[in-house]
Amino acid sequence: MKKTWDGIRNLINVSKKASTNINEIVHGDQIFTEKKAIASALNDYFVNIGPSIEEKIPKSKSPFQSYLGAPNPVNLALNPCDPEEIVDIISSFGAGKASGPFSIPTNLLKEFSQYLSIPISIITNKLLQEGVFPQSLKTALVCAIYKKNYKTKCANYRPISLLSNISKIFERVMYNRMEHFIDEHKLIYKYQFGFRKKYSTNHALLSIVEQINTNLDNKKFACGVFVDLQKAFDTVDHKILLSKLVHYGISDLANKWLASYLTNRSQSVSLSGCTSGEKKVSCGVPQGSILGPLLFTMYINDMHKAFNECLVHHFADDTNLLFADSNPRNLQRTVNKALKKLVEWLRANRLSLNVDKTEFIIFRPPKRSCERIILNLDGKKIFESSYIKYLGLLMDSRLTWKFHINELSKKLSRAIGILYKIRAYSPKSIMLSLYFAIFHSHLTYGLPVWGSASKKLINNIALLQKRALRVITSAEFHAHTKPIMKETNILSLADQRLHQFASLLWDLDHDTLPPSLSAYFNKRNVIHGQHTRIAHDGKYNIPKTNTVTHGSSSFQVQGSLILNRLKSLDIYKNAESKTDFLKKHKKFLIDKY
Repeated sequence: MKKTWDGIRNLINVSKKASTNINEIVHGDQIFTEKKAIASALNDYFVNIGPSIEEKIPKSKSPFQSYLGAPNPVNLALNPCDPEEIVDIISSFGAGKASGPFSIPTNLLKEFSQYLSIPISIITNKLLQEGVFPQSLKTALVCAIYKKNYKTKCANYRPISLLSNISKIFERVMYNRMEHFIDEHKLIYKYQFGFRKKYSTNHALLSIVEQINTNLDNKKFACGVFVDLQKAFDTVDHKILLSKLVHYGISDLANKWLASYLTNRSQSVSLSGCTSGEKKVSCGVPQGSILGPLLFTMYINDMHKAFNECLVHHFADDTNLLFADSNPRNLQRTVNKALKKLVEWLRANRLSLNVDKTEFIIFRPPKRSCERIILNLDGKKIFESSYIKYLGLLMDSRLTWKFHINELSKKLSRAIGILYKIRAYSPKSIMLSLYFAIFHSHLTYGLPVWGSASKKLINNIALLQKRALRVITSAEFHAHTKPIMKETNILSLADQRLHQFASLLWDLDHDTLPPSLSAYFNKRNVIHGQHTRIAHDGKYNIPKTNTVTHGSSSFQVQGSLILNRLKSLDIYKNAESKTDFLKKHKKFLIDKY
């Protein structure tokens, strides 16, 4: 596969991104040109990002504890691990990934995991019993990856940390226990969609868009404030984090182990074979780690308790505040009041806001307009945007998805150009692989959400898919695409959306859909509770709506209708698992072609 992609890149004149070669860097008032000096300058910048941001944050009027609420009365017990768990962890490592410092080469680790798992499990359990993390494994080797703009500025490089794979084994053991404990006690805020099992960007997008649609269908204006936190992972305060973990029940030995894991960490930067000296990292969660995302999630877990005026959505550090009101002036007052609370919570938790990158948009119900609204955030005015990019989708003020579909059309057209260029040199199998990699992945992302756009807009995308299918099979320009879809086992755009809905609705019907989405659905017996055949047929109630655009086409209405139809099909009733159902459902749709 690697050789195949090298050949494809050669044919379309796209080279792999070379490793960053930095010839000059400006840090402070100095210019560095020697490799080791550049690496040292970058390392100094990276380790001081968090402290430099934190020292500029004003003191809070309220302590961070005031937002936490009642503590969890149950404490996490650190059960010992066994060699089988270690083998499972090692088997999940990617063989081609870098091992990191103080490591065993990953291919050897995997090859001899049956033998190494016994001593590693003994060491792991000893560390858990003593609440200690090995000092030598707290060192990260950082690679600086160029982002954009001037190559001489440190701020234009992203630090990518390489950690020891032995460290990741110890981390995964602790992660497994924390995750089970957190899930068992339902500790994570239900509108946090990032870094969670069975949660995805699709769920986050559906949840927020469904809430907006509900407001617009009820003739209310909705205001979405899309908050940008400045270097959020790098500025986490260790004392606050450990105190919050105690509050959630991760205390005693577990907390002692995590304190050891977080403190006295260091890093060095590697550049073109030269490595800087090590520098201490005083705050933040370790980048590239297994525990880092979970620890950050727990750190911001109480943000929503600072408000009673809005609904807060998170996808890791991507945060959205959603407000609604039928009166635009009242809406402006409410939002400004809440933004003051947001600033106060951030100060209490020593996090910083990037005001310049924080945006808001007013979603308008049909046939209603309002004057331009201005919001104040931390002493600066922020102005309304005509559309917002959130988790890869462009949302406009009427939720028409026209901006998103326009951008998607450009991406798909470029992909078709590549497919056309390469088809004379590649067999159909390679063309199919390329189609799924550069076309299908863009086509299907967020489809359950933006797929509710007007037929005219959707048809533009459907035509592009047909063009792509004709190109990859070398069919005539006007060839019918249904036979091509059947031959290649590729669903049409409309059926692909239906198939994605079917996946979500199976989760709904089997209680594995996130609660924030399943709350929109009610079974008929829940509605009237009468002992009738209809009450117990397992079908879902169809909500009453006011508009077609935001009501009848919403996820809760369309989802209920589709699921009711699915539940009457044998492929649904007789499915042994979700995988079995989706396989049969796709065949059911393909057979119609």
